[in-house]
Amino acid sequence: MAEHIPVILDCDNTMGIPGCDVDDGLALLYLLGSPEVRLLGVTCSYGNSTQEAVCRNTTALLSRWGRQDIPVLRGSEGPGRLPSPAADFLCETARAYSGALRLLVTGSTTNLRGAMELDGHFLDHLRTVSMMGGITEPLFVGGRPMAELNLSIDCRASLDVLRRGHGLRIATAQNCLASFFPREGLEELAESGSPVGVYLADALADWYGHNAVHWNLDGIVNWDVMAAVQLVRPELFDLNDTVITPTPESLSQGMLAGGGPAIPVQLPVILDPDQYRRYVYETYCAAKIDL
Repeated sequence: MAEHIPVILDCDNTMGIPGCDVDDGLALLYLLGSPEVRLLGVTCSYGNSTQEAVCRNTTALLSRWGRQDIPVLRGSEGPGRLPSPAADFLCETARAYSGALRLLVTGSTTNLRGAMELDGHFLDHLRTVSMMGGITEPLFVGGRPMAELNLSIDCRASLDVLRRGHGLRIATAQNCLASFFPREGLEELAESGSPVGVYLADALADWYGHNAVHWNLDGIVNWDVMAAVQLVRPELFDLNDTVITPTPESLSQGMLAGGGPAIPVQLPVILDPDQYRRYVYETYCAAKIDL
């Protein structure tokens, strides 16, 4: 096998907390099932819940999976509160793996801004930053309006990252709608015989039910997994080189088009949703975890 891809996941994981989103945890599981990835650590952000809840939950989830070998670092408590163990770890690891490290960001961007304060060249050390967040027009899910969270919750940090970063891939909310995993897929996991598949069928059942009630969906939009897959397997996407024009005002709503200076980015689009889903299921089931 080729040399492993070094990755850090910066996330607001709430998989396992009742009533909270599961997609950060599924992105983590995807990375653990990707043989080409070396996951160096998980830095915790806020967003889906508080920093305390996210850090505690992520530590417990990795312990549940028998993966205490993966460091979990506590991040910023909120916008503007920059010093944190996560920021320290991001800086140190980016320098150690300069030119090779890939960063997956599926929550708020404050930890990145903290790392930038510690090292003005932090973003220059990164090979790729893959983010989930941002909208290109008002977002509707199941016919209902949905607010953007990840880039808007600390919009000034997000703007700094977008304007100073390079190698940026953004899984926008609109493009993530194709990362849809229907309920029948959950049933297939339950019947697969794979221990991971059986575990997921049970662990995700409540979230599938939540989406049916609150978003009129017979399945879930797997937002953060798309950002993970486009980082590891870009050939499954039209990478869609383009520009975005955010401003502080537009990013306060998560909007990437605001009339500001043009920023070159990639906004990937899934080429074949069926192939993509099959690949993700297979990668989940290959995850090196204990159950």
